[in-house]
Amino acid sequence: MKSNEIRKTFLKFFSDNDHTVVSSSSLLPEKDPTLLFVNAGMVQFKNLFLDIEKRDYVRATTCQKCVRAGGKHNDLDNVGKTLRHHTFFEMLGNFSFGDYFKDDAIAYAWKLLKDVFRLDEDRIWITVYKDDDEAALIWKKVGIRENRIVRLGEKDNFWSMGDEGPCGPCSEILYDLGQNVGCKRPTCAVGCDCDRFLEIWNLVFMEFQRSKDGQMTKLPRPSIDTGMGLERIACVMQGKLGNYETDLFSPILRRLEDISRSVYGENEKTDTAMRVIADHVRGATFIINDGVLPSKEGRGYVLRRILRRALRYGKKIGIDKEFLYDLSGVIVDIMGDVYPDIRNNHPYIVRVIKGEEERFLETLNTGMRVYDEFVKEIKSKGGMVIPGDLIYKLYDTYGFPVDITAEMTDEDGLSMDMAGFEKSLEEQKERSRAGSRIKGEAWAEGHVAVLRDDVRNTFVGYETLEADGVILTMVRDEQVVEELGEGDEGEVFLDCTPFYAESGGQVEDEGLVDGPSGRAVVTDVIKVKQDVFAHKVKVTMGSLKKGDKVHLAVDKEKRKGVSRNHTATHLLHYALRTVLGEHVKQSGSLVERDRLRFDFTHFQGLTDDELQKAEDIVNEKIMESINVTTEERQKEDAIREGATALFEEKYGDTVRVLKIGDFSTELCGGTHVKNTGEIGSFYIVSEGSLAYGVRRIEAVTGKGAVLYKRKLDKIVKYISRLSNTEPDRVEERVEGIIGELNAKSNEIEKLKEEIITHRVEEAVKDAVEKNGAKVVAMYVPDAKADDLRKVTDIIRNRLKSCVAVVGTREEAKGMVVAAVTKDLLGKYSAGKIIKKLAEQYGGKGGGGPQIAQAGIPGDKIRAALKSVADILNN
Repeated sequence: MKSNEIRKTFLKFFSDNDHTVVSSSSLLPEKDPTLLFVNAGMVQFKNLFLDIEKRDYVRATTCQKCVRAGGKHNDLDNVGKTLRHHTFFEMLGNFSFGDYFKDDAIAYAWKLLKDVFRLDEDRIWITVYKDDDEAALIWKKVGIRENRIVRLGEKDNFWSMGDEGPCGPCSEILYDLGQNVGCKRPTCAVGCDCDRFLEIWNLVFMEFQRSKDGQMTKLPRPSIDTGMGLERIACVMQGKLGNYETDLFSPILRRLEDISRSVYGENEKTDTAMRVIADHVRGATFIINDGVLPSKEGRGYVLRRILRRALRYGKKIGIDKEFLYDLSGVIVDIMGDVYPDIRNNHPYIVRVIKGEEERFLETLNTGMRVYDEFVKEIKSKGGMVIPGDLIYKLYDTYGFPVDITAEMTDEDGLSMDMAGFEKSLEEQKERSRAGSRIKGEAWAEGHVAVLRDDVRNTFVGYETLEADGVILTMVRDEQVVEELGEGDEGEVFLDCTPFYAESGGQVEDEGLVDGPSGRAVVTDVIKVKQDVFAHKVKVTMGSLKKGDKVHLAVDKEKRKGVSRNHTATHLLHYALRTVLGEHVKQSGSLVERDRLRFDFTHFQGLTDDELQKAEDIVNEKIMESINVTTEERQKEDAIREGATALFEEKYGDTVRVLKIGDFSTELCGGTHVKNTGEIGSFYIVSEGSLAYGVRRIEAVTGKGAVLYKRKLDKIVKYISRLSNTEPDRVEERVEGIIGELNAKSNEIEKLKEEIITHRVEEAVKDAVEKNGAKVVAMYVPDAKADDLRKVTDIIRNRLKSCVAVVGTREEAKGMVVAAVTKDLLGKYSAGKIIKKLAEQYGGKGGGGPQIAQAGIPGDKIRAALKSVADILNN
């Protein structure tokens, strides 16, 4: 039975038994930013099992896309080494939410396997939890012999959602692939880690609630969660000895054989490499399709790891070029009918994979050479440990994920100094911190130690821009002080503050502190801890003292500008996802008084049309004057109800939820306008690449937008006057002028080439002969390095056998290029000629025997050219 038919048959069987067929969710958990990827069929039903969500069905069946390549459930290390593990797989499942329980779950499973799939009953084994007499009895009732029911412990046959929550025993259905598969030991039995006894289905009986203290009580409405790997049941149904021989993988392996000129099944090391590649390119195709791009963090890093791991295994079987992107097309052929979006998105998937391949291949070969040289040196000294600084060098300079280096060292029988690696990594972070502005915890390292534990403040800046507070303590030059006098600068800590501290990409507030005997300007606000703000001040009049009751006033105009820009970033995020697709995710931002900057995931530069559409959407939402609301919620509640959270961001249990109409709901602790109309207008100033897979847009709003438009109008009017053209025809006129300039530039280049050619002909006629070789030394005015190389090419083509040395100068700088025809390489070397010229005339340079160049002071170029004949004589 083909895999497509197995999938359809499974879903139809449970649909015929009153289950609702539910489509696979995205690989990216919709309401759980703490989970890397959906790793089981039950993930999209988590809230139903927790009884905090209701749907119009109590039975469901799915074929769910899953990835296990990071986090708690990580099969990455086993992929390729076994015949059954995968990073990406499809999980067939049936679920009961407080409806049927063990009897029906077991009966359904046995009926499907025995009567529909018609599996050989003599090859089926069952495992149950050691204390689950009920499940064992039900299996015997449906016809399983008692000696085929194996009882195992909690590690193998007890499932839980976490340390507390729903849990229960499970029962696994295994299929014996035969004595010729796996370890082949006579003692091999159920529970062995080899590939012989293949787990094809796991039935989880959620019947208990585990409390924090470990106590378990019966659930009032027990539920069922089952999972059957499509790849594994396909292996059994198609009579194969491993998943990779099924129709889900064999076309990928056939194409890989064509590319690598290797044959699957002839060599175990080659087979392992081919399995890794086939698996990883499947995973990458689906992960990219669901909106992830290769990056240094989170899900993007998992994607980067599996692509780079596949490339390294490609190199092991002789592939030294980009090839994974080609294999993704085979996956579309296999699975495009079931998942049509991968066919629709295939050109995009190809661009992402090929781009990552090109980037890594640039450094892979060099990194491998560096690694091999170190290994050779270490082994020659009897060492067995790869030093941490080398692991870090491979990671930082050559882009090797640490697990790739770990695989390489394991293959070479070596271990890794991970403590040394962590030390090198931390040293790099320290250097990075030292080169940046000292803020937050980095600032706190030199200051917070001097603060009392009771120094805490309440932030009231969401509700008001003015408030009264008490100075709890003050710091100057990392020392606690009782008073700051006129002209002093220091940090003030208050019991209450309306000043926003820089965080979440939003800049800090500024303003005034007025006390009974003095005034200070607030120039910066640093969040030392969640409820400890350091107000950097300069006292402009009198003094501030510990214990003073002070009046605090935020600069209203700066706060308004910042709030306008912050709300605009949320509108821009929405607009970009609308125009470009759901793969767009915020990866950073900066919100200032006069401008905003928004970083987001996207693979390529935006077209003018895409930028215009995004800008138009933002301005439409501004003109609609939509209310902007905020409320504090429990994080889990907010995410469950659809609020967007940044995966890498750390949130507390209580979060602030920002809602703009019914189209944007995000977790955000920043300050915002009350209505989108307050933003005024929005203009995109620039768009460009920040890093691979990350784009950056800079924009302006409000007064900044007015000033930006005024500046553009001024430029247009200025060009209009210069070109004697109406403003509405400036674009057309400028294009015409540029066309004319390009045409003139081409004419000049042609004339220049003609002049150079003429001079070369004259120089060739004047060629002198030294030691049996013709020598041409000539000066070329107004030339670049490429021009000089072209001249040497022309000379060598004319004379066939010669030494050519040409030079030029631009003000104080001069350049000289030497070239030698192949027939004279035994007698002369361009590199040696250049070296002598550089030494004699105070220059620097080098090159190979055929061509070399050097920089020489401009006023010595002609003298250097005249000396070429003498240098050849010597």
